[in-house]
Amino acid sequence: MLKFLPEDYQPYLEYLPDVQICVNIFMTFTPLFSYGSTCYSIHKRQTSLGFSLDICCTMFMAAILRIYYYICSPYEPTLLRQSIVMIFIQALLLKVSLKHRPPTYDPDLLSPLPVFENELNARLPRRLSSATLEHELYWRGDWVGSMELISGDTARYVWGYAVTYVAQVLRFFDVYYRRPLLFWQWKQERRYWAFVAGFVGVFGVLTGWLRDNETYANVIGVLGLFIESLLPLPQILLLNRLQLVKNFKVILLLSWLGGDCTKISYLLYGAQNILVIFLIAGLFQMSLDIYIAYQYLKFKYLDTNPRRKEVGFVEALERSEQLITDIVHDMMTPSSSEIEMDDFTEKLKESIGDRIRASRSRSGSVLV
Repeated sequence: MLKFLPEDYQPYLEYLPDVQICVNIFMTFTPLFSYGSTCYSIHKRQTSLGFSLDICCTMFMAAILRIYYYICSPYEPTLLRQSIVMIFIQALLLKVSLKHRPPTYDPDLLSPLPVFENELNARLPRRLSSATLEHELYWRGDWVGSMELISGDTARYVWGYAVTYVAQVLRFFDVYYRRPLLFWQWKQERRYWAFVAGFVGVFGVLTGWLRDNETYANVIGVLGLFIESLLPLPQILLLNRLQLVKNFKVILLLSWLGGDCTKISYLLYGAQNILVIFLIAGLFQMSLDIYIAYQYLKFKYLDTNPRRKEVGFVEALERSEQLITDIVHDMMTPSSSEIEMDDFTEKLKESIGDRIRASRSRSGSVLV
């Protein structure tokens, strides 16, 4: 009862619907509102250009794993019903998106993934690169200097390996690169449905066999939540690549942030018998959406290049050929001065060598 209401009005509160039931119904059918509008827009415009099919893949796997997790370890039934509704709307969205996909789409035209070893060598000093045979000796005449050189090169190698590995992982979410076996980039529609059916079948058999195994339950629970939390990642990479937000609708960002706040509030105050991994995944997804908000503010209001604010979408696509390597390098690597200095030194040696050879050639011609 709301005590601040007059006593004459308090009996009428009994005719109002239960707030908890209303919240549960809203949470159940949230996917219909968020993704149904996208489905209708694609059908109305008769094209799915600009919509990432990776969203369907991500939500398919997350919802399926969440349902199997409920079989192993029951949680809030509202989230189970939400997963069932999510599968339905994603199936409809995938069908409409594939039907109206541009006819010129060809996955063979995508850029191939760079070789890991070549990228690693490009990030390391020349004395650590496997591409050169001229390795420096680590003995400097004293133990202190030698150990400093060894520890420094070890740190550079570990950092370069980590950055390269992160870049390779992020490329899997970048639509400009050809994935292994063209995963979720196929041209035939039947291959998408075959993957979804196979995913349901494989984890269905495993769940029926290991439903009483606590380790298996935790694995599929965390895996499903982790996959769903990566949903904003392709949008982050796209904004970093284009360096503008002219065609990015702020209403989409607000809906994501609003959904995150609703989900976390529901998990904290409205849900019962909920596990902490749901909250962790929700907070991680919110952190990615907050980073998108930072990108929006940066490229919209804090960009000092006036031409970049006026550039159109076509011009942005022309600049989108920059590699994901550059994006990761800017985010994770503070400086590449050592590599640049190595390149400068090598070019300087070549230039001096050319001058000496030219001078000798002129001297020889004079003597003749």
